[in-house]
Amino acid sequence: MGLEEFALAATAEGKTAVLVGYPGIVAGNSKRENPIISTAWTVLEAAGDLGDVRTIEACQRVIDANLSGALPEHSDINIVFDFFN
Repeated sequence: MGLEEFALAATAEGKTAVLVGYPGIVAGNSKRENPIISTAWTVLEAAGDLGDVRTIEACQRVIDANLSGALPEHSDINIVFDFFN
């Protein structure tokens, strides 16, 4: 799935769930800004610029899980949050 498809899919309505182990982070398309998805999109763009395939794939899985109403894997979330460290 390309970035254009992710952008189109991001407008779809999803379910809302709190990520276990990540208090304050909400998964799913809610009316409020979703920090994990905002971070994943930012990291996806930066990783794309650097050609970091592992991080790109982790970001895509996090975004895809959000769009499908599922919870992303902790390992993928860790990759997203550790990108700028």
